[in-house]
Amino acid sequence: MNKKGMDISLNFIILAVLALIALIIIALFFTDGLTNLFKQQEDVGSISAEKTALYASKCKLYCTTNDQNSWDNPQFADESLKDYSSCDEASEILGLEGYTWSAGKCTKT
Repeated sequence: MNKKGMDISLNFIILAVLALIALIIIALFFTDGLTNLFKQQEDVGSISAEKTALYASKCKLYCTTNDQNSWDNPQFADESLKDYSSCDEASEILGLEGYTWSAGKCTKT
């Protein structure tokens, strides 16, 4: 037989496809595309911005209504805020630095 070109073996084609798949997976890994690909959320032990805003508005409501009992015991449902027993203790995380209790009233400084 008179062949004018070289044959590409089936082994070479399989290895090329596997190498291409491996390169795609490596690229997705380094660009954080795997988390988006599998719809996974990374848990870093912090609360989301929505929950922070919700808890901050809850504490602000307690302050405006002068409800010191609720201010002192807000019962945060989020696991990352379980260590804080009052809005005062969680004020830095929630962005409530200016809110304080004095003479039985809540004031914003």
